[in-house]
Amino acid sequence: MCKVLDASQILVSGSALKMSPLGQAAVVVVDPQMSAGDLGSCDVTVTSPSGHSIPVRLTKSDKFTAEFMPSEVGRHSVAVILDGEPVKGSPFACNIYDVSKVKITGLGPSKVGKPATFTVDASEAGEGTLELVVSTDKTTVKAEVVACSRGLYDVTFVPHEPVPHFVNISFNEEDVPGSPFKCEVLELGVKEMRHMHRKESRMVTVRGEGLKDVVVGSTAYFDVDPKGMDGRIDMEVTGPHGSHVPCYVKKLASGLYRAEYRPQQVGLHSIIVFHQEQPISKQPFTVEVFDPRQVKIVEMEEAFCHRAASFKVDVSGAGRGVLSASVRAAGQEVKHAVHELDAGQYQVVYHPKLAVPHRIDLKYNGLHTAGCPFEVSVKNPAVGQDVIATGLGLYQSRAGKVTSFVIETLGHPTKEFDVVITGPQGSAVPVRCYQQKDGNLLAEFTAHTAGTYKIDVTQGSRAVRGSPYYCQVFDASKVKIEDVGSKSVAVNEKIAFRLQRREAGFAELDVTVTSPLGQDLPLEVKSCGNDKDCDLIEFCPSLPGNYRFKMTYGGEEILGSPLTFTVEDSGVANASGDGLFCGQVGSPSTFKVVGPGLPGKPTVHVDGPDHVATCSIEREADGIYVVTYTPLEVGVYDVRVDWDDSPIPGSPFHPKIVDPLKVRVIGGWESFTDSEGRLELAVHNTKKISFDTSEAGPGQLTAECRGPSGNSVPIAVEPTSGSRVRLLLTPRTSGEHLIYLQYGGFPLPRSPLLGLADGGLGASSGPVRVVLTGRGLAGARCHEEAEFTIDGSQAGPGLPEVTLTGMKTDIKVQLQNLGNSTYRATYTPTIPGAYLLNVMWSDRQVKGCPLKVAVTAVADAGRVVCSGDGLRVGTVGKEIRSFIDTRRAGPGELTAHCVGPHKVAYCELYDHGDGTFTLNVKPQEAGRHALTIKYDGDHVPGSPFSLRVAGAPDPSKVRVYGPGIEHGVLATFQSRFICDTRGAGAGQLTVRIRGPKGAFRVEMQRESQKDRTILCKFDPTEPGDYRVEVKWAGELVPGSPFIVMIFDTQEELNRFLQGSHSPGSELYGSVGYSTGYAHMNFGGAQQSWRGSQPQL
Repeated sequence: MCKVLDASQILVSGSALKMSPLGQAAVVVVDPQMSAGDLGSCDVTVTSPSGHSIPVRLTKSDKFTAEFMPSEVGRHSVAVILDGEPVKGSPFACNIYDVSKVKITGLGPSKVGKPATFTVDASEAGEGTLELVVSTDKTTVKAEVVACSRGLYDVTFVPHEPVPHFVNISFNEEDVPGSPFKCEVLELGVKEMRHMHRKESRMVTVRGEGLKDVVVGSTAYFDVDPKGMDGRIDMEVTGPHGSHVPCYVKKLASGLYRAEYRPQQVGLHSIIVFHQEQPISKQPFTVEVFDPRQVKIVEMEEAFCHRAASFKVDVSGAGRGVLSASVRAAGQEVKHAVHELDAGQYQVVYHPKLAVPHRIDLKYNGLHTAGCPFEVSVKNPAVGQDVIATGLGLYQSRAGKVTSFVIETLGHPTKEFDVVITGPQGSAVPVRCYQQKDGNLLAEFTAHTAGTYKIDVTQGSRAVRGSPYYCQVFDASKVKIEDVGSKSVAVNEKIAFRLQRREAGFAELDVTVTSPLGQDLPLEVKSCGNDKDCDLIEFCPSLPGNYRFKMTYGGEEILGSPLTFTVEDSGVANASGDGLFCGQVGSPSTFKVVGPGLPGKPTVHVDGPDHVATCSIEREADGIYVVTYTPLEVGVYDVRVDWDDSPIPGSPFHPKIVDPLKVRVIGGWESFTDSEGRLELAVHNTKKISFDTSEAGPGQLTAECRGPSGNSVPIAVEPTSGSRVRLLLTPRTSGEHLIYLQYGGFPLPRSPLLGLADGGLGASSGPVRVVLTGRGLAGARCHEEAEFTIDGSQAGPGLPEVTLTGMKTDIKVQLQNLGNSTYRATYTPTIPGAYLLNVMWSDRQVKGCPLKVAVTAVADAGRVVCSGDGLRVGTVGKEIRSFIDTRRAGPGELTAHCVGPHKVAYCELYDHGDGTFTLNVKPQEAGRHALTIKYDGDHVPGSPFSLRVAGAPDPSKVRVYGPGIEHGVLATFQSRFICDTRGAGAGQLTVRIRGPKGAFRVEMQRESQKDRTILCKFDPTEPGDYRVEVKWAGELVPGSPFIVMIFDTQEELNRFLQGSHSPGSELYGSVGYSTGYAHMNFGGAQQSWRGSQPQL
């Protein structure tokens, strides 16, 4: 009889296989899983750590049971032999331990708030797991364990309540003798408590923009870091006059506290931060609150080039701060200085050298003041006295845009003048000159590259005054944003990037940053070391949210602007990785969840359109987890990521899952490939392949092709209908081509696909293979050069012939041979309309010709004429009207925009239908307004206009006083009286006096044009009743009309005052009456007398 044992069916169990306590029997059970009659022999041998053999008692039933009594601590070897063969896993290791050898020392009474440290010595207890919990009757207390050596630990905890604390210690899940150990905790004394709170509070730190300069009315923030200590955080914000400013505090997930307050007064504010009712600093934090909107520009004088000009700035109502000024002309800095006059009064002096608008920008504590930046017109005193050239186009221009300037001819024949423009490399630039109605010359040119251009303007052989001029041409599209780094940063972490403008020419760079609250923030632009063409942008955000950086160069927004950075609270978990945005069916998608230093861990749920995808979370390092999931269906998924049961920023995410295997080639690949699986192509023949992506998920098909020499070959993917797309590929040379196909960013199964292009029978047997490319094939603009390319490299020997014909005129096309049978064709149209473009190659028409070319007129904002008082002055509540003539400017869009100190004015354009418009502006407030008028996106001459708007008339503010409105005696009567119109806004002062016929004349006078106090008198020559009527803006002022009684004698006056009679009684008989009047207007700069209609 042969007995066969299966090793896999033998079961070995018992405490002796892993660990067992000293002094207790260790047991091993061997179960061969067969009947008792079939059991063979079993032998169990136990060896101690010292090498001694320990007696084993073995019993047999339907299984074998072995028992032994260990006498020493350590690892024991247990060998089990069944029927002469060791069982699987033998010999087994049994760890014998002794919990009584765990010793606790140093645990004694402690005090609230002070660390208590004791030692746990388990070095002689054997191997095992030591567990320790410090608790009170109500809660557990955090304890820190430090391993000093093998089996020796220091344990520290900080009690927060004066109640007994208990230390529960177990070893291998057995309580250490004496556990739980009791630790008495005593209350601190008053002095100790105060000292501890003060010491803790001094450890608390604060930072944030809300502790620096703050704008009045805006919300200010700062963060408080309690350094992990418990205790209440309070704030106290006090205004300049002891007023209380409300302050709100909220606790962030990171453990920081965020305080916010909104000051409503200008002046010094103090902030005290309390921790456990103790101030965290000896002195309160002081914050200057200012208001840049209260910076006022006064006494702006007219500016002339080569003469110092100045204006005054009043900052008395803006609070304490630093006033800075920038004056630029044609992109260049203009020499200027800021002088402090009196308290709150400054004078800005600048020295213009160019007769072009100067851009003035005032900042207060780094923020734009109201109405800034603004432009000031600078005049040339030589205009009208000498032949000169004027205009911004002499000094600054944008690459690729038509630029103009004017030559003041003073009536000289235009043929005497010549203009020569030289580019940066010495190349000549074409110039077009047009004679204006006023006899002057308008010169236009287009610079195509950035750099310095020299403009020579001559009359005969003599250079005009100021010639040569040097024009700085800039190209904002050549400004590059570099070193951006991550667009997601933490609060108070620096944002930094560079602007490289080496190839952009010279112009003014302007960078502004907008906070998540919509506020413009101060920003400093630094230079990058020795590289003068590189600028460094640095900014430290103090709030979470999106920060927008807008960058303009020469007033034109650069490529990549606005640049947005997402700022997140430090200590907040975030996720990143491709698995949050895209994925492929059947392939694992991964992303990371990062929460360094945060308590808790992430949980992730991945929901597909119809199924839930299983995901795994693996810990990569402290606070960093890698999440992997495998999508099983196409569609848009929901990926919800929580950290410590709270969603992280951006959750849920919505990755798009695709299946490139489901992209179907209509007709199958077999219909497009040869027997070897290569795509069949022909040179200059377009291969069209259609795909059905209806079952492939939410993605797009993209393609790339590499030719025989590794160069890129144009390949297009165009949608046809529904979920079908078509691939178009036209090889240019024969040989092997590699086509890379991707769907949703993942390669298709046969990608890259090998294609073989056949050269065919040669060019002579087929059609003319000429390729036409360029914008000039479809359209052009008047007076601007258009171009296209004729590529006959595959058409065989020959020469092109090009004609461009229209209904009114034909356009001459210039050809330039670029080599290899390739030509550059250029033309400059002058009349708008539709033209036919025909290209012939060796007397054979190129396929597709003739082509229809649309020529449109160029809108020239420089030819728009604006006129009317509505461009300079106006009054609140009344329409301000001006006239705009665009008839000579070509077709374009006219826009108007008017902005006051704080509000936008309503603008209405009325189209007369003949190229002329009436502009009505309705301002909502008084003050200086900036009126911007643009034509086809460009400023018209003079724009932006500075519009002075006066307040609406208020008759109730007019005061009338003086002897002229009181009763009196003719011989001694003083008829003068004063009309004080200060504070009454703009209006017309009208004085009408009714009295005896021919008895008087009315006069009004004032000391200066700006005086609002008017002296009136009427010099009566006869006694009688006089009625003085004073009106402001057509309405009676307070007290008007004034009744004045004039008598012959003092006795009559006395009787009248006592109520007896008046000069109009029977004593005087019947007299005729007439009226004298005068009026005066306020709001302009002229005056006149006796009924005229002046503007003061």
